[in-house]
Amino acid sequence: MIDFKNFPKFSEEHFHNWINELTPIQEYEGYSIKRDDFFNLGGVTGGKVRQCSKLVYDNLDYIKEECNGGILTAAGLPSPQSCIVSAVAKYFGLKCIVTVPIYPSHLKDYNRINVSLAQKLGAKVYGVGNPNTTGPEKDAKELVKETGYFQVKFGMNGKDVMRTVSNQVENISDNVHTIVGIAGSGLSMLGVMVGIKKFNKPVKKVIAVSLSDYINRNKKEWYNTLPIEEKFEGELQVVKSPRPYQYKLNLDTDVKFDMTYESKAWEWMTNNLEQDTNILFWDVGIKEYDLSYIEDINWNKSEYEKILDKGREIKKQSINHSFF
Repeated sequence: MIDFKNFPKFSEEHFHNWINELTPIQEYEGYSIKRDDFFNLGGVTGGKVRQCSKLVYDNLDYIKEECNGGILTAAGLPSPQSCIVSAVAKYFGLKCIVTVPIYPSHLKDYNRINVSLAQKLGAKVYGVGNPNTTGPEKDAKELVKETGYFQVKFGMNGKDVMRTVSNQVENISDNVHTIVGIAGSGLSMLGVMVGIKKFNKPVKKVIAVSLSDYINRNKKEWYNTLPIEEKFEGELQVVKSPRPYQYKLNLDTDVKFDMTYESKAWEWMTNNLEQDTNILFWDVGIKEYDLSYIEDINWNKSEYEKILDKGREIKKQSINHSFF
Protein backbone atom coordinates (compact mmCIF):
# COMPACT_ATOMS: atom_id res chain seq x y z
CA MET A 1 0.00 0.00 0.00
CA ILE A 2 1.48 3.34 -1.08
CA ASP A 3 1.21 6.11 1.49
CA PHE A 4 0.66 9.20 -0.64
CA LYS A 5 -0.15 11.48 2.31
CA ASN A 6 2.86 10.68 4.49
CA PHE A 7 5.40 10.03 1.77
CA PRO A 8 9.02 10.29 3.04
CA LYS A 9 10.97 13.47 2.35
CA PHE A 10 14.66 13.65 1.65
CA SER A 11 17.18 14.60 4.29
CA GLU A 12 20.85 13.65 4.37
CA GLU A 13 20.37 11.70 7.62
CA HIS A 14 17.33 9.78 6.37
CA PHE A 15 18.89 9.03 3.00
CA HIS A 16 22.16 7.56 4.29
CA ASN A 17 20.50 5.46 7.01
CA TRP A 18 17.86 4.20 4.58
CA ILE A 19 20.03 3.53 1.52
CA ASN A 20 22.57 1.51 3.52
CA GLU A 21 20.21 -0.73 5.50
CA LEU A 22 20.64 -4.42 4.71
CA THR A 23 17.51 -6.29 3.67
CA PRO A 24 17.02 -9.67 5.38
CA ILE A 25 17.73 -13.25 4.36
CA GLN A 26 14.94 -15.79 4.94
CA GLU A 27 14.46 -19.51 4.35
CA TYR A 28 11.49 -20.61 2.25
CA GLU A 29 10.54 -23.98 0.74
CA GLY A 30 14.05 -25.35 1.18
CA TYR A 31 15.93 -22.37 -0.30
CA SER A 32 17.28 -19.10 1.05
CA ILE A 33 15.84 -15.79 -0.21
CA LYS A 34 17.38 -12.34 -0.18
CA ARG A 35 14.33 -10.16 0.49
CA ASP A 36 15.39 -7.04 -1.35
CA ASP A 37 11.68 -6.60 -2.07
CA PHE A 38 11.50 -5.34 1.55
CA PHE A 39 13.39 -2.16 0.63
CA ASN A 40 10.70 0.50 0.81
CA LEU A 41 10.05 4.10 -0.18
CA GLY A 42 6.58 5.07 0.97
CA GLY A 43 5.22 1.72 -0.19
CA VAL A 44 7.13 1.55 -3.48
CA THR A 45 9.43 -1.41 -2.96
CA GLY A 46 12.47 -3.24 -4.27
CA GLY A 47 16.13 -2.95 -5.04
CA LYS A 48 15.52 -0.87 -8.15
CA VAL A 49 14.15 1.89 -5.90
CA ARG A 50 17.54 1.89 -4.16
CA GLN A 51 19.38 1.96 -7.49
CA CYS A 52 17.32 4.88 -8.79
CA SER A 53 17.58 6.80 -5.51
CA LYS A 54 21.37 6.47 -5.42
CA LEU A 55 21.65 7.53 -9.06
CA VAL A 56 19.54 10.65 -8.44
CA TYR A 57 21.31 11.47 -5.16
CA ASP A 58 24.73 11.27 -6.82
CA ASN A 59 23.54 13.78 -9.45
CA LEU A 60 21.23 15.86 -7.23
CA ASP A 61 23.12 19.16 -7.40
CA TYR A 62 23.51 18.83 -11.16
CA ILE A 63 19.79 18.06 -11.57
CA LYS A 64 18.77 21.08 -9.49
CA GLU A 65 21.25 23.50 -11.05
CA GLU A 66 21.56 22.32 -14.65
CA CYS A 67 18.44 20.24 -15.39
CA ASN A 68 15.65 22.60 -14.28
CA GLY A 69 15.08 20.50 -11.16
CA GLY A 70 13.52 17.64 -13.08
CA ILE A 71 14.04 14.00 -14.02
CA LEU A 72 12.37 11.94 -16.72
CA THR A 73 12.29 8.36 -17.87
CA ALA A 74 10.96 6.18 -20.68
CA ALA A 75 9.17 3.00 -19.68
CA GLY A 76 7.16 0.12 -21.06
CA LEU A 77 3.72 -0.46 -19.60
CA PRO A 78 4.53 -3.66 -17.65
CA SER A 79 7.65 -2.09 -16.14
CA PRO A 80 7.61 -0.56 -12.63
CA GLN A 81 10.11 2.03 -13.83
CA SER A 82 7.54 4.81 -14.30
CA CYS A 83 6.32 4.37 -10.72
CA ILE A 84 9.82 4.03 -9.24
CA VAL A 85 11.22 7.14 -10.91
CA SER A 86 8.14 9.15 -9.92
CA ALA A 87 8.45 8.02 -6.29
CA VAL A 88 12.12 8.96 -6.21
CA ALA A 89 11.33 12.37 -7.72
CA LYS A 90 8.68 12.93 -5.04
CA TYR A 91 11.14 11.94 -2.31
CA PHE A 92 13.77 14.42 -3.52
CA GLY A 93 11.25 17.16 -4.32
CA LEU A 94 11.98 17.12 -8.07
CA LYS A 95 9.74 17.57 -11.08
CA CYS A 96 9.13 14.40 -13.06
CA ILE A 97 8.06 13.23 -16.53
CA VAL A 98 7.40 9.67 -17.63
CA THR A 99 6.89 8.77 -21.27
CA VAL A 100 5.05 5.55 -22.11
CA PRO A 101 2.96 4.02 -24.92
CA ILE A 102 -0.42 5.78 -24.97
CA TYR A 103 -3.57 3.73 -24.38
CA PRO A 104 -7.34 4.35 -24.20
CA SER A 105 -8.86 5.03 -20.78
CA HIS A 106 -11.20 2.03 -20.82
CA LEU A 107 -8.29 -0.42 -20.54
CA LYS A 108 -7.84 -1.46 -16.90
CA ASP A 109 -5.36 -4.27 -16.34
CA TYR A 110 -2.08 -4.89 -14.53
CA ASN A 111 -0.09 -3.09 -17.23
CA ARG A 112 -1.89 0.22 -16.53
CA ILE A 113 -1.21 0.40 -12.78
CA ASN A 114 2.30 1.85 -12.84
CA VAL A 115 1.37 4.75 -15.11
CA SER A 116 -1.51 5.67 -12.80
CA LEU A 117 0.79 5.44 -9.79
CA ALA A 118 3.31 7.70 -11.52
CA GLN A 119 0.58 10.29 -12.06
CA LYS A 120 -0.65 9.94 -8.45
CA LEU A 121 2.94 10.52 -7.27
CA GLY A 122 3.10 13.80 -9.17
CA ALA A 123 4.62 12.92 -12.54
CA LYS A 124 3.44 14.35 -15.84
CA VAL A 125 2.66 11.47 -18.19
CA TYR A 126 3.56 11.74 -21.87
CA GLY A 127 2.09 9.31 -24.39
CA VAL A 128 3.65 7.98 -27.58
CA GLY A 129 1.98 6.26 -30.51
CA ASN A 130 4.75 3.71 -31.06
CA PRO A 131 4.17 0.92 -28.51
CA ASN A 132 7.59 -0.65 -29.06
CA THR A 133 10.54 0.13 -26.78
CA THR A 134 11.94 2.52 -29.37
CA GLY A 135 8.86 4.78 -29.08
CA PRO A 136 9.21 6.00 -25.47
CA GLU A 137 13.02 5.92 -25.68
CA LYS A 138 13.07 8.26 -28.68
CA ASP A 139 10.46 10.50 -27.01
CA ALA A 140 12.59 10.70 -23.85
CA LYS A 141 15.55 11.95 -25.86
CA GLU A 142 13.37 14.62 -27.45
CA LEU A 143 11.90 15.58 -24.07
CA VAL A 144 15.40 16.05 -22.66
CA LYS A 145 15.94 18.63 -25.41
CA GLU A 146 12.58 20.29 -24.65
CA THR A 147 12.79 20.37 -20.87
CA GLY A 148 16.45 20.00 -19.97
CA TYR A 149 15.50 17.30 -17.44
CA PHE A 150 17.93 14.59 -16.34
CA GLN A 151 17.10 11.25 -17.95
CA VAL A 152 16.95 8.24 -15.65
CA LYS A 153 17.63 5.05 -17.53
CA PHE A 154 18.54 1.95 -15.55
CA GLY A 155 21.09 0.98 -18.18
CA MET A 156 22.86 4.30 -17.64
CA ASN A 157 25.56 4.71 -14.98
CA GLY A 158 25.78 0.95 -14.82
CA LYS A 159 28.90 0.89 -12.68
CA ASP A 160 27.23 2.97 -9.96
CA VAL A 161 24.11 0.78 -10.09
CA MET A 162 26.13 -2.43 -9.78
CA ARG A 163 28.13 -1.08 -6.87
CA THR A 164 24.95 0.01 -5.09
CA VAL A 165 23.52 -3.51 -5.44
CA SER A 166 26.81 -5.06 -4.37
CA ASN A 167 26.53 -3.72 -0.81
CA GLN A 168 23.52 -5.98 -0.18
CA VAL A 169 25.69 -9.09 -0.48
CA GLU A 170 27.28 -8.35 2.90
CA ASN A 171 24.78 -10.34 5.01
CA ILE A 172 24.68 -13.44 2.80
CA SER A 173 25.78 -16.60 4.59
CA ASP A 174 29.28 -17.87 3.82
CA ASN A 175 27.65 -21.26 3.12
CA VAL A 176 25.82 -20.04 0.00
CA HIS A 177 27.36 -21.57 -3.13
CA THR A 178 24.80 -20.54 -5.79
CA ILE A 179 22.73 -17.38 -6.30
CA VAL A 180 19.73 -17.33 -8.67
CA GLY A 181 17.77 -14.32 -9.86
CA ILE A 182 15.85 -12.74 -12.69
CA ALA A 183 17.60 -10.60 -15.29
CA GLY A 184 15.70 -7.80 -16.98
CA SER A 185 18.45 -5.24 -17.52
CA GLY A 186 20.74 -7.68 -15.72
CA LEU A 187 22.37 -4.98 -13.60
CA SER A 188 21.06 -6.45 -10.34
CA MET A 189 22.66 -9.84 -10.94
CA LEU A 190 25.84 -8.23 -12.23
CA GLY A 191 25.88 -6.13 -9.06
CA VAL A 192 25.51 -9.29 -6.99
CA MET A 193 28.64 -10.61 -8.70
CA VAL A 194 30.52 -7.44 -7.74
CA GLY A 195 29.33 -7.89 -4.15
CA ILE A 196 30.52 -11.49 -3.98
CA LYS A 197 34.02 -10.29 -4.77
CA LYS A 198 33.75 -7.23 -2.51
CA PHE A 199 32.80 -9.24 0.57
CA ASN A 200 34.89 -12.29 -0.34
CA LYS A 201 31.90 -14.65 -0.35
CA PRO A 202 32.68 -18.24 -1.44
CA VAL A 203 29.84 -18.32 -4.03
CA LYS A 204 30.74 -20.53 -6.99
CA LYS A 205 27.92 -19.75 -9.43
CA VAL A 206 25.44 -16.99 -10.28
CA ILE A 207 22.48 -18.02 -12.44
CA ALA A 208 20.62 -15.23 -14.22
CA VAL A 209 17.23 -16.25 -15.64
CA SER A 210 17.04 -13.82 -18.53
CA LEU A 211 14.00 -12.16 -20.10
CA SER A 212 16.05 -10.44 -22.81
CA ASP A 213 19.60 -10.00 -24.08
CA TYR A 214 20.12 -6.86 -21.96
CA ILE A 215 22.24 -8.70 -19.38
CA ASN A 216 24.80 -9.60 -22.05
CA ARG A 217 24.81 -6.03 -23.36
CA ASN A 218 25.24 -4.53 -19.88
CA LYS A 219 27.86 -7.11 -19.00
CA LYS A 220 29.86 -6.02 -22.04
CA GLU A 221 29.28 -2.29 -21.55
CA TRP A 222 29.58 -2.00 -17.77
CA TYR A 223 30.73 -5.14 -15.94
CA ASN A 224 33.56 -6.03 -18.31
CA THR A 225 35.06 -2.55 -17.89
CA LEU A 226 35.38 -2.88 -14.09
CA PRO A 227 38.88 -3.32 -12.66
CA ILE A 228 39.86 -6.95 -12.18
CA GLU A 229 39.79 -6.63 -8.38
CA GLU A 230 36.00 -6.05 -8.51
CA LYS A 231 35.14 -9.02 -10.72
CA PHE A 232 33.51 -12.28 -9.64
CA GLU A 233 35.84 -15.25 -9.99
CA GLY A 234 33.12 -17.88 -10.27
CA GLU A 235 30.71 -18.82 -13.08
CA LEU A 236 27.91 -16.69 -14.51
CA GLN A 237 25.26 -18.85 -16.17
CA VAL A 238 22.66 -17.00 -18.22
CA VAL A 239 19.59 -19.11 -18.99
CA LYS A 240 16.67 -17.92 -21.08
CA SER A 241 13.36 -17.84 -19.23
CA PRO A 242 10.88 -20.32 -20.69
CA ARG A 243 8.21 -17.67 -20.08
CA PRO A 244 8.19 -14.54 -22.28
CA TYR A 245 8.43 -11.07 -20.75
CA GLN A 246 4.78 -10.15 -21.27
CA TYR A 247 3.46 -13.37 -19.70
CA LYS A 248 2.08 -12.93 -16.16
CA LEU A 249 2.92 -15.91 -13.94
CA ASN A 250 0.94 -15.97 -10.70
CA LEU A 251 2.51 -18.63 -8.49
CA ASP A 252 0.61 -20.22 -5.62
CA THR A 253 3.24 -19.41 -2.99
CA ASP A 254 3.15 -17.78 0.44
CA VAL A 255 5.90 -15.41 -0.64
CA LYS A 256 4.39 -13.27 -3.39
CA PHE A 257 6.75 -12.93 -6.32
CA ASP A 258 6.42 -10.38 -9.09
CA MET A 259 4.40 -11.95 -11.91
CA THR A 260 6.46 -10.39 -14.69
CA TYR A 261 9.90 -10.93 -13.19
CA GLU A 262 10.75 -12.98 -10.07
CA SER A 263 8.04 -15.62 -10.49
CA LYS A 264 9.71 -16.86 -13.68
CA ALA A 265 13.13 -17.16 -12.04
CA TRP A 266 11.62 -18.92 -8.99
CA GLU A 267 9.79 -21.37 -11.26
CA TRP A 268 12.97 -22.10 -13.19
CA MET A 269 14.99 -22.61 -10.01
CA THR A 270 12.50 -24.97 -8.34
CA ASN A 271 12.17 -26.97 -11.58
CA ASN A 272 15.92 -27.30 -12.13
CA LEU A 273 17.72 -27.14 -8.77
CA GLU A 274 17.10 -29.44 -5.80
CA GLN A 275 16.12 -27.84 -2.50
CA ASP A 276 19.16 -26.49 -0.70
CA THR A 277 19.33 -23.60 1.76
CA ASN A 278 22.82 -22.93 0.42
CA ILE A 279 21.14 -21.86 -2.84
CA LEU A 280 19.99 -18.26 -2.49
CA PHE A 281 17.22 -16.66 -4.54
CA TRP A 282 17.69 -12.91 -5.04
CA ASP A 283 14.25 -11.24 -4.87
CA VAL A 284 14.75 -7.80 -6.45
CA GLY A 285 11.22 -6.49 -5.86
CA ILE A 286 7.53 -6.63 -6.65
CA LYS A 287 5.17 -4.23 -8.43
CA GLU A 288 1.70 -3.22 -7.33
CA TYR A 289 -1.13 -5.42 -8.62
CA ASP A 290 -4.06 -3.54 -7.07
CA LEU A 291 -6.31 -2.50 -9.97
CA SER A 292 -8.05 0.10 -7.79
CA TYR A 293 -5.02 2.38 -8.30
CA ILE A 294 -5.92 2.81 -11.98
CA GLU A 295 -7.22 6.24 -12.97
CA ASP A 296 -7.71 8.17 -16.20
CA ILE A 297 -4.44 9.62 -17.44
CA ASN A 298 -4.03 13.29 -18.27
CA TRP A 299 -1.96 12.63 -21.38
CA ASN A 300 0.69 15.08 -22.55
CA LYS A 301 2.53 15.09 -25.88
CA SER A 302 6.06 16.18 -26.74
CA GLU A 303 6.48 18.49 -29.71
CA TYR A 304 8.17 15.61 -31.50
CA GLU A 305 5.22 13.30 -30.87
CA LYS A 306 2.78 15.97 -32.06
CA ILE A 307 4.61 16.05 -35.41
CA LEU A 308 4.42 12.26 -35.60
CA ASP A 309 0.68 12.42 -34.84
CA LYS A 310 0.14 14.73 -37.81
CA GLY A 311 1.99 12.28 -40.03
CA ARG A 312 -0.08 9.39 -38.71
CA GLU A 313 -3.30 11.32 -39.37
CA ILE A 314 -2.27 12.15 -42.92
CA LYS A 315 -1.39 8.51 -43.54
CA LYS A 316 -4.72 7.38 -42.06
CA GLN A 317 -6.67 9.77 -44.26
CA SER A 318 -4.72 8.61 -47.30
CA ILE A 319 -5.58 4.98 -46.57
CA ASN A 320 -9.25 5.83 -46.03
CA HIS A 321 -9.42 7.72 -49.33
CA SER A 322 -7.92 4.76 -51.18
CA PHE A 323 -11.07 2.75 -50.48
CA PHE A 324 -13.28 5.16 -52.47
